[in-house]
Amino acid sequence: MHYLQEGCIHVIFLRYICNMVADIDDIPGLLRTFGLSATNIRCQVVDLLWGDGVALTQRELEGKLPGNTDRVTVYRTLKLFIKEGIIHKIVLDGKTQKYKLAGRFRKSDHAHFYCIHCHKLLCMPQLNVDAGALPVGFEFYSARLVVEGICDYCSSSKK
Repeated sequence: MHYLQEGCIHVIFLRYICNMVADIDDIPGLLRTFGLSATNIRCQVVDLLWGDGVALTQRELEGKLPGNTDRVTVYRTLKLFIKEGIIHKIVLDGKTQKYKLAGRFRKSDHAHFYCIHCHKLLCMPQLNVDAGALPVGFEFYSARLVVEGICDYCSSSKK
């Protein structure tokens, strides 16, 4: 029964994500789908991460939140959202960590494209890491791949 309930939550989550653009006013409903209370800070964090290519560091999030927001609360919110699969963490250069709404791509085990001009970060699940190509005796655990370049928008605006 627990599996069925968990599966239902994932279906409801996908419904919310698929309707993301049209249904941005129901962030509390999205959080309740995961069994989370819709606190002000949680709603604000989801709202800031809403949108195509929006990925922010904790510091960037803190800069966009009201000045009296506690850094520890932001950290705990991000940690909880990662655990629940609402967002995923992308490590860019070994130390810079950005957070992005997970959408259809619940894990961070897929490639991302980082535009060096506009700093947009896009999920690129079509660029899979072939775990079967590992040498004999190696065991796949996870993959982090960030492709850097210029996105289509920045590329076309340069012409």
